[in-house]
Amino acid sequence: MSTSTHTSTHRSSTTSTRTGGQDKLAALHEQISEGVAALVESEGWRAMLDTAAKFHSYSLGNLVLIALQAPQATRVAGFRTWQSLGRQVGKGERGIAILAPCTYRPKTTERTEPAAPTGQEPATTSGGVAPDAGGKEVRGYRVVHVFALHQTEGAPLPEVAPALLVGQAPAGLWDALEAQVLAHGYTVHRGDTGRANGWTDPASRTVWVSGDVDDAQAVKTLLHELAHIEAGHVGDLPTYATCRDRCEVEAESVAYVVATAQGMHVSGYSFAYVAGWAGPDLSIVRQAADTVTQTARRILTPLDTAAAAAGQDSTQTDSARGA
Repeated sequence: MSTSTHTSTHRSSTTSTRTGGQDKLAALHEQISEGVAALVESEGWRAMLDTAAKFHSYSLGNLVLIALQAPQATRVAGFRTWQSLGRQVGKGERGIAILAPCTYRPKTTERTEPAAPTGQEPATTSGGVAPDAGGKEVRGYRVVHVFALHQTEGAPLPEVAPALLVGQAPAGLWDALEAQVLAHGYTVHRGDTGRANGWTDPASRTVWVSGDVDDAQAVKTLLHELAHIEAGHVGDLPTYATCRDRCEVEAESVAYVVATAQGMHVSGYSFAYVAGWAGPDLSIVRQAADTVTQTARRILTPLDTAAAAAGQDSTQTDSARGA
């Protein structure tokens, strides 16, 4: 009797997802937009932004270098910056190599160059290298090393941290999501992922999920990584590196929509995660609506199809037993 009742409820939810269609997915995305908006009004959020201001914005080339050497890296800074934040780089940690400009202040001459006409770019120096905003010339680059957050230890950074999910996930959901990942040509492994809950390596076509989290969190993380793959984020590493905040907002928003549609309660994690990547500009969350709903639909469709087939098989079995 309990099996029959559970099947009936699950089938009703599946039918609702199909018939509600895009409206239901859009409504779920609106939930995460509103939840993130409420979160960023907190005092903890302001403290987190003050800390974030100490981290540099890196060039396209350096973002690609960071992503290639440490794809799981989130916040990255130099040795002294980490010290100023009350953290120390761990013994034996290997730095992430990036390029820093070599700047020189040009020697002054008695000759005064005429000002460039309005609307034109200033002329380059005699060496053919344009001066920076501070009047210094960039005459080459040198290799410097930075370190990711997971390579440091010490005082926790002010942040609004996502709350890890605990407990079990819906039965069969991990296997169903793993099948979709495999269909994209990736393999799935659980194990040591450092301080990250999971990450995707497009070079080896491998998805890693932490082996130290509960099943519910593992499924949510796998769903997040599947969203990256399904949305095309990992297929273009340079674009991902330069638009990582947008990609992370999209992936976790998809995870929220799909997980919620499957009966999971993930707002305690997803709202804070999305807010952390969106920063003070919440327009990035709303602008992701089309990508989020379309990607969620592609993931949900095979899940709904499998659930409907399972429900039909269960109903036929119950009918045979009743006969």
